[in-house]
Amino acid sequence: MPDHAADRGRAEIRSAGRSVPFHKGDRLITAGTHSDEVLLVEAGLLKALLPGPGVEPLVSLLGPGDLMGEIGVINGRPRSAHVIALGPGRAVHLAGSTFLRLRAQSEDVRALVDQTSLKRQHDADERQLAHMRDVPQRVAAVLLKWVTEQGHRTEAGLRLNGLSQHDLADAVAASEKSVETALGGLRAKGLLRTARMSFTLTDPRALARLLEV
Repeated sequence: MPDHAADRGRAEIRSAGRSVPFHKGDRLITAGTHSDEVLLVEAGLLKALLPGPGVEPLVSLLGPGDLMGEIGVINGRPRSAHVIALGPGRAVHLAGSTFLRLRAQSEDVRALVDQTSLKRQHDADERQLAHMRDVPQRVAAVLLKWVTEQGHRTEAGLRLNGLSQHDLADAVAASEKSVETALGGLRAKGLLRTARMSFTLTDPRALARLLEV
């Protein structure tokens, strides 16, 4: 069910900010830097990585309508994650001081912030539960979530472009070899088609039922 208040909040941010294009590989946010602006994705796909030694886990995908950077601005704390573009797109950049003013004045902007916070908490809960699953289940669950949220409808099914097998391995904390085995299992069941930087779920509902077993 659409959240019209949050949509109006997005419109306010678009009106007050400036739209800037980005390209594949661009780093829109760097962990540890000063939180001086908020970004709203207009087009394209980005990944959020937690900084750390060795592998930096991929914790979320961000697409059109997603807000980022607001927590650091609200709390006056440095950035907590890297955000990197998986392909070309655009994002609205809004100065932190302007965002704080809008948040104080507008119930709709506050609704957007609340919606974003709830989504992040839900995602964190799902990551916690994922540790109880084996690699094939984690791969299936992450694909179902991300393709459903960020994919687009095609004749073959629901497709997500821009995500690599390496990204998927980072997201489920597994080796690329074990991820490839899991993907092969989904292909054998007729639930998944893959191409370079592309995943297509042929029957998302069937995959959801499989995860419930």
